[in-house]
Amino acid sequence: MKMLFGCFLFGFAVLVSAQSSQDLRNRYGEPEMERFAVQPGISLAVEYGSDHLVCQALIQPPQTLIHGEEPSQLRLMSSEAVTDILQDIAPMSERGKEVLTTTTSGCNRFQVFEYEKVTITRSTHNCLPLRPEREMGATIKFKREACRKLPGK
Repeated sequence: MKMLFGCFLFGFAVLVSAQSSQDLRNRYGEPEMERFAVQPGISLAVEYGSDHLVCQALIQPPQTLIHGEEPSQLRLMSSEAVTDILQDIAPMSERGKEVLTTTTSGCNRFQVFEYEKVTITRSTHNCLPLRPEREMGATIKFKREACRKLPGK
């Protein structure tokens, strides 16, 4: 009986001590970073600027916050899905004029698309037979003044 009561008490303490997103916002204010499950197999992490708009974004397969065992298999995303997310976060109409494109090819292709107002990078795995899931990750960095003052910079 004491064991059952102890387990109940421990379980209750765990439930009471868990913090919700709203609890943390009430205590610490609005987050500087967030991560979203955009669709199965794709996560979007964003960092906000002083204007509360996205300054940096990382599109990648979902990962645990604290890295433990890594999957033994390379996880890739659909190029079409990554393109759609890039368009949602940084629409062509908001990028400005394209300034420079750099591509490094090989088994892993790395591309940098430099625009007046944003820089976008994409990393694809080209060694596997052609299939829609080839994207390893993509980043977006906006060049607004509010983004030059990110925490830790």
